[in-house]
Amino acid sequence: MKKGVLFVALLFSFTSLFAQHEGVLKVNLTDPLAGRYSMGYERGVLGALSVGLDVDYLSREVFLESYHPWYEPLNTQKQGVIFEPQLRWYPGGEALKGSYASVGGFFGIARYTPAEGGLDNDDWSSVGASLQLGHQLSLGRFVLDGFIGGTWAEDHYPGPYVESSVLFPPPQGLRFTGGLRFGVRL
Repeated sequence: MKKGVLFVALLFSFTSLFAQHEGVLKVNLTDPLAGRYSMGYERGVLGALSVGLDVDYLSREVFLESYHPWYEPLNTQKQGVIFEPQLRWYPGGEALKGSYASVGGFFGIARYTPAEGGLDNDDWSSVGASLQLGHQLSLGRFVLDGFIGGTWAEDHYPGPYVESSVLFPPPQGLRFTGGLRFGVRL
């Protein structure tokens, strides 16, 4: 009984903490260039801190190749989702306004559907972390959020295949990230 009362008290303290801050619903304007469609939500939690979550839908055509000569290259459609939780610190002292430093993670899953033929193992998964610097510009209820940084990723491809593309190499290891989000204050 005491644990239940304590849980309810903590729940009410967290809801009152969140009620003091506004939130921003955002879409990433640059993700469609990489075959992703992202929507996210960021909410201030404690003065200069905010938390956020982006959910990305992947849908793009990719070319799979193998370093083993007996596996022929495949054209496939890759579809899945990526979840990106974030913690942001605004050195100006007010969450959701001005410049920020962000640390985040991501967890992705997807399936490959070959144009012809088949795959014994058709799934992809990825885990990683990112560090970004950015700035949110307030335009009344609207927000422009530009960011730049780096991401480390560990991808798991189906069997002997890896993704191959001249413009967008597989995101294995350390890579550059950046983009522009557009949001609405709620």
